[in-house]
Amino acid sequence: IDDGSTAPKLDSMASGKPDVEFTDGEGLTQRLWICSDEDAITSFCGDFAGRKLYIADGHHRYETAINYRNYLREQGLAAEGDACDYVMMMLVAMDHPGLVVFPTHRVVRSLDHFDSKALLAACEELFELSPAACINCAKHGLDEAYEQGKKAFALYAEGRFTLLTLKDPSVMAKLMPGASAALQHLDVSILHTLVLERIFGIDKENMANQKNLTYTRAPGEAIAAVDEGKANCAFLLNPTRVDEIRDVALAGEKMPQKSTYFYPKLITGLVMNHIRQV
Repeated sequence: IDDGSTAPKLDSMASGKPDVEFTDGEGLTQRLWICSDEDAITSFCGDFAGRKLYIADGHHRYETAINYRNYLREQGLAAEGDACDYVMMMLVAMDHPGLVVFPTHRVVRSLDHFDSKALLAACEELFELSPAACINCAKHGLDEAYEQGKKAFALYAEGRFTLLTLKDPSVMAKLMPGASAALQHLDVSILHTLVLERIFGIDKENMANQKNLTYTRAPGEAIAAVDEGKANCAFLLNPTRVDEIRDVALAGEKMPQKSTYFYPKLITGLVMNHIRQV
């Protein structure tokens, strides 16, 4: 946990004119300050001696970097302290106001004999069903559920929106007995376990291969896929909370696929990690 001493150091490093500044194709302004002050760097690094770092996005890249380092050491191609011991990362304070997590919505397609009425009937056992007249009504319902700490998502099928709110979160303990409470109570865990797997039969391998499930950050894109007959239905989700991501990590677990989208993104290639040839 930051005791308030790190942010002023960063502010000091970024107090002058940036070494690089431009606006990218998404309209975001990217600024980069280069710090070569060894004392400032040592002081900054020292702040993290007793802190935990949470990999909120990019654990596959981190694991790949470790595997690459281990491979080079096993082959006698690198020693401790070589360039392969290091990997770049961006650090962001969990309570930073600029840290935003967007939801990733689910689009279900290519199901045989899809029946929206049968789906809603199957959901009634565990969810409260509330019809929503339009997408704005559905979004309003999702916002209310988010503020109240309820677990909910919006179903769009055959031109109609329905808000599904979980009645009793304790049901997840029975269906995910080996998982932590933090992982069990994620909105995406609830959707995947209680609807996609239990009702549709879309298992984890199917999800990973995107056979019957695709993902989008744009609600309009999800709805259009249904309206154009390219998908059976779509589920609009609330964003995952930062503290939920933290709690899953503290439990030693990984977030489900496509459960977080951090914004804004650093532009790819702005800084490169040079790994010298060995």
